[in-house]
Amino acid sequence: MPHATADRLRPVYFHTGLQSFVEASGGIFIAGFLVSRGMSYPAALASFAVILLSRFALRGAVLPLAKAAGLRSVVLTGIAIRTISFLILPHVDGIGPLLAVFLLVSGFGSVLYWTGYHAFVSSLGDSSQGGRQVSIQQATAAIVGVVAPIVGGLLLARAGAAIGFGVIAGIQALAAVPLLTAPNPSVPARATLDHKAMHFARTLYLNEGFHAGCSVVLWNLALFASLGEHFDSFGGAIAVAGLAAAAGSVLVGKLIDGGRPQHSLALAYGAAALALVLKGAAYGSPWLAVGATALGALVTPMAATAMLTPLYGMARRSPCVLRFNMATEGGWDLGCSAACLLAAGVLQAGGTFRLPILAGLAAVLTMALMLSRWYGRSQTVQA
Repeated sequence: MPHATADRLRPVYFHTGLQSFVEASGGIFIAGFLVSRGMSYPAALASFAVILLSRFALRGAVLPLAKAAGLRSVVLTGIAIRTISFLILPHVDGIGPLLAVFLLVSGFGSVLYWTGYHAFVSSLGDSSQGGRQVSIQQATAAIVGVVAPIVGGLLLARAGAAIGFGVIAGIQALAAVPLLTAPNPSVPARATLDHKAMHFARTLYLNEGFHAGCSVVLWNLALFASLGEHFDSFGGAIAVAGLAAAAGSVLVGKLIDGGRPQHSLALAYGAAALALVLKGAAYGSPWLAVGATALGALVTPMAATAMLTPLYGMARRSPCVLRFNMATEGGWDLGCSAACLLAAGVLQAGGTFRLPILAGLAAVLTMALMLSRWYGRSQTVQA
């Protein structure tokens, strides 16, 4: 069975590499690009929050499509719509109708893609090697993240937005190709979910969304500001940080599958807290900012592996993987949008990025405690 699972997941790994290139060469530049078009930092953050809130509002549209055409079709449709969103983005010139169109199209494409993707991967995976499988995806994303930000930054700085985001749109479309040969899991017509598991997963996603908002979205914009709003410098800093990321995800995956999940939690979330503290202290200092970004890049796949392993396992054990993800992933959107809106309010009131970034420490502590209890119960049951 492990070989059969590996065969099913191989197209997913290839897709992950291409999709990660899109996120690291295009997705991370969206907020900075809006700033470069004359929007204030609070307005750029509020715009990003609108994308997330539109995802939350539109998530109900995923189920009818999945029931009619299967999970792979949901992912492929999300990819197509996201491709269109990258083609719209270069034409956005401040607050106006085109910005509204971009936010809506981007939100709809993202909710189809990410909700479908997590359900799709959960359906194909194997709980006995869940840590390893998640860590391979995270390591793939980290390795790609060394090159992709440099490419994206240079494209936007030298070739301009139309060519830069046009190339990224092409790679986004290409990311669909590996999945054309993958299985297409079906969705049951009806299913009753475990409300206790849903509550746990939704709360975990909420806190991870808030943490990601503080440590990734806010920090990337703060780093962009610290580096003089230069796309090529920003891309280079993210690329240097990517060198630290791949090893962390593989290490945590091995610890989880090897029966030492508590070690992985201490490592991942201890480092996550330290990264937030350093980012709060480093804001405004370019060299310290690059160092803090490197630690943050190491932490991201480690924490994601520790968190997604139980979440994917819960989804696989639920009567319907897609419905489970639909019911829980909205927590991430709410948490991340809350972090963005908090920062927008602080900046609008004359504050800096420092306090909103440090606010993520509360989410890190909450996730560490929740996952420690979950892994502790899992080890007791296995014993």
